[in-house]
Amino acid sequence: MNQRDRARDVLHAAFPHVESDDPVGFFAEEGDVMEALQYAYLYWPNLFELHGAVFLGLQGDDERETADRLSTPVADGQTGWAPMSWTEMVDSYNVFEVEQLFRRWRGPAEVSEDAHRVLGEFLVQMWGARLAAAYPSREFDVRLIEADEDMDLRVQVTQRRPYLVEPAGWDGCRRGVIGGV
Repeated sequence: MNQRDRARDVLHAAFPHVESDDPVGFFAEEGDVMEALQYAYLYWPNLFELHGAVFLGLQGDDERETADRLSTPVADGQTGWAPMSWTEMVDSYNVFEVEQLFRRWRGPAEVSEDAHRVLGEFLVQMWGARLAAAYPSREFDVRLIEADEDMDLRVQVTQRRPYLVEPAGWDGCRRGVIGGV
């Protein structure tokens, strides 16, 4: 079954009264302009660049919060965490559990897994297009990663080319840019 058919089936389970066999028919019947406006930023997210790395902004105030976190290193010896490379750190900011993007569920529980998967597949396509449009000279890998013991189903964004270069002051043990802005 293709993505469109799966999306239709999930939407029919949630909105059985909508008389459309095309998933496009559901937004006019069940959505509204305010929902569409807020979801525009989910499908075409804000992007920002810090220290040569691109980050997706899905929470609000992401650029300021990310800059603050990167410039406030973890204190030595307090966490017991292994050192992290700059690329690993950037990748850790650009992973999004599909289920955690929303705080509210609207629909039958039996289709939640399918709904999250179909949405994740759409996000992979849209975020890939967004990154390619905004950064045509860079190459990104945007993919859906299966749930495991650490995280639920998630979308991971990784910059492939050009390779990320550690910013001046990067300290992998403290996971921060020491003296950086």
